[in-house]
Amino acid sequence: RAGTKIMSHDVLLRQILGPFKEYRQARPKEGGETKIDEFNQLRTYPVDDISANEFGHEWAVKTVMLEEFDEEIREALCTRSKEEVTTRKGIRVSNEDGGYHSTPDFLQRLTVADDDEEEAKKGETSSKFLPQFLRFVSMQLESFPSLKRTRPPMTTSWINRLGTNNSNGLHNHASAKLSGVFYFDDYEADVDSAAAQEPKPGDLLLRTASAAMRKNENMGEWCEYVIIRPQRGKLVLFEPKLLHGVVASHRERFSLAMNFGEKNVSFEDPNEGGKKVSVRPIEL
Repeated sequence: RAGTKIMSHDVLLRQILGPFKEYRQARPKEGGETKIDEFNQLRTYPVDDISANEFGHEWAVKTVMLEEFDEEIREALCTRSKEEVTTRKGIRVSNEDGGYHSTPDFLQRLTVADDDEEEAKKGETSSKFLPQFLRFVSMQLESFPSLKRTRPPMTTSWINRLGTNNSNGLHNHASAKLSGVFYFDDYEADVDSAAAQEPKPGDLLLRTASAAMRKNENMGEWCEYVIIRPQRGKLVLFEPKLLHGVVASHRERFSLAMNFGEKNVSFEDPNEGGKKVSVRPIEL
């Protein structure tokens, strides 16, 4: 495709995960199986200053499908997301090479949209999508290991839109108790892949472990990673300190990201002249 950069997998992994001599795809520990609705406990190894991942920690990652994802609701969410990009200013976070990151109050604003007659005329996204989605998310939180059967509120939510060659750099959400992303549209990269398990444009990569020699501060020895492939109706929940990024897209890619359990979140809203705005938690 014209204007699209085709990168080797080593270059692609280096761009997202950082400079290492070797990249290994992580596997569940013995006895575990990789299934869409089960936890994958991912064991880390000793690391040093080149990695922010914790020593000897087992990361919990959960992927689950929203089976009854109504097409009308999906289209309404797509429409509202595109309106977000075209009508509101975003902020710069992990989208360092372009793309769009909305202000972190996307769903919070949808919950009050029904009170605004003009907003209500745009569709019934909030009244149809939100109750179904929030019930779905709430059920998944109760079984997430690190939460110990608690349900922290959804404290931030935002739309990510990546265009051609846009990516999300390596980052985490250390101030949260849990992080997640929901895919409401399929993203099928129009490139050949030598193997189904190799990372493709638009994939979410979780860096689960890494190691480096202290004498070499510019190049790590190895890192391990997990591939999460976008799929319509898929919710991914993961521990917030887990480093992650998104491979550069080959076309437009939307997702809905969220954090849970943060304290007193506020931001400078570019849509309000830089005014400091507090984000209202959504109880689940």
